[in-house]
Amino acid sequence: MADVARDPVNQPMIRHWCDAMTDHNPVYTDPEYAAKSIHGGIVAPPAMLQAWTMPGLPGRRPDDPGMGVFRELDAAGFTSIVATNTEHEYARYLRLGDRLSGTGKLEGVSDEKQTALGLGRFVTSRVSYRTEDGEVVGRLLLRVLKFKPGTGRFAPSEGTGRSAPSGEAGRPAPASGPPPPRPPRREKTLRFAEVQAGQALAPSPVPITATLIVAGAIASRDYQDVHHDKAAAIRRGTPDIFMNILTTSGLVARYASDWAGPEALLTALRIRLGAPNHPGDLMLLSGRVAAAEGGRVELAIRGANSLADHVTGTVELKLPR
Repeated sequence: MADVARDPVNQPMIRHWCDAMTDHNPVYTDPEYAAKSIHGGIVAPPAMLQAWTMPGLPGRRPDDPGMGVFRELDAAGFTSIVATNTEHEYARYLRLGDRLSGTGKLEGVSDEKQTALGLGRFVTSRVSYRTEDGEVVGRLLLRVLKFKPGTGRFAPSEGTGRSAPSGEAGRPAPASGPPPPRPPRREKTLRFAEVQAGQALAPSPVPITATLIVAGAIASRDYQDVHHDKAAAIRRGTPDIFMNILTTSGLVARYASDWAGPEALLTALRIRLGAPNHPGDLMLLSGRVAAAEGGRVELAIRGANSLADHVTGTVELKLPR
């Protein structure tokens, strides 16, 4: 299956994404700064990779051949869907005017599994992203759970299907104590010699609001109703709308680049979702340097809300010597 971006990489979509993620890296939005950077001009946030070929509000055509397995699962009663894992590899940052196509391959469909969400099957796909001249600029793995609503043991969450304790009436329990302030964005990029394995990143709070959830979904062109329509989310068994995996990816990437500096190059992002991010909660991002070798750094990232871990994973980046 192949998806072609409806538009080339462009500044308005980049700005929309950065507004939603509160990502103030100047290489994304400041032409003068970007021109003097290692990029030589404006580039797109790397975590936007999947967003460029998302179908948007029109959605996919009913006869889209890439949707065959999902139609079969819908017909078998597995009508609900949540994302569980994603892995990004970035060959280079996208520049204004790049027009992408994504060629996908179905990697596998699991046997039926009883999860906390319900009886379901995990569907894993891989996508390679190319420019119009055939240059591979990125790769992505996405795993989703297609499940039968009403067959779960616990309230649904966008993640692995694990259960998590919650507050009264399914709402998040209040966090204990005031959150730390958001760390300032590093304006001068770290040098590799300044980084050591085991080094901790300052924690960064992310208030989870309906505005953030909806803005992130729209910026990533994800119009699944559970990310913007509370009534629809409740019908599907969740207490409210919840954050999509593309927004989580963007927030994790922002956290990494805020720590490393504007000209750090993200080369990979791999995350797994757990407890959902609902409005009214707060996610606290934290991290540490898991490895540092040869100019390359791997960060171990965790984002916890009042339920449990919302996201765990790693970000790989390259720092100047």
